[in-house]
Amino acid sequence: MKTIGTLTFTTLLVISITAIGCGKLSQEEFEMWKNEHVTQIDQSTTEIKAQVTKLEGKVDQNNKATMEAISKMKDEAIATSQQGDADTIAAAEQKTKEEIAKARADLAKSIDSQGKKARDFAKAEDAKVQKQVTDLANSLNAQGMDLKKVMSQIAAMLEDITELKADAASKPTLLVTVNFGSGQTGLSSKAKEMVDGIVSQIMENPEAEILVVGHADGTPVLRGSHRSNWDLSQTRANSVVKYLKSKGVDAARIKAVGKAHTDPVASQNTAAGRAMNRRVEVILNPSGSMM
Repeated sequence: MKTIGTLTFTTLLVISITAIGCGKLSQEEFEMWKNEHVTQIDQSTTEIKAQVTKLEGKVDQNNKATMEAISKMKDEAIATSQQGDADTIAAAEQKTKEEIAKARADLAKSIDSQGKKARDFAKAEDAKVQKQVTDLANSLNAQGMDLKKVMSQIAAMLEDITELKADAASKPTLLVTVNFGSGQTGLSSKAKEMVDGIVSQIMENPEAEILVVGHADGTPVLRGSHRSNWDLSQTRANSVVKYLKSKGVDAARIKAVGKAHTDPVASQNTAAGRAMNRRVEVILNPSGSMM
């Protein structure tokens, strides 16, 4: 409306300036012409205003209808979307349930299959074990007589060994033999070590007699403190007795004998033989045994 008034005023101003400038209209004529045109313009303005108001009403009505339509379409769209989401969710839930059911069925089937395999394997292994047990039992039964025979033989052997031990225990036992140099009667370091090795055995048989027998090689005694091989062999025996006493052996259990060269173990005609014959033997003589 402001634009229409401005336009009217501007038009009148232009016309008046033009008319006056041209000098064709008097002031009175101009006023009459102006009033007439102003009245026409006012009427036109009123009509235009009425039309504008009517148009504005239609516009407002159209705007309202449009907004209502838009709101309705929006609500419908939201409802459709929500319904679509609900359908999608329901379909997804249904599919999930179907997948779970299928997985459970497959798992149950797999478990049944594995269980069957396990049962079959256990049955087969049990059959193998049973067969092994049966075979072992049959083998033991077959070997039963042989085992009894072997055990009987072992028992007989043990009995024989016991008898042999008893027999051996009842007979004199040579414990050690020590040798001497030509004309010598003292014990060497090696001879002492050998005697040391039998002391424990002597102590373990407290009832047995210890017989110490001295020997010579038969070479004539031409000098020294010994008058003969008899004296020499006896002195050698006495040397061993003295050493046994120093080791704690009871002297009452010991008997020393010299046999000179009457009981050789090797030839008297060789140096090696004579060296073997120059000896002292320590013998464990059980109680009641006969020499």
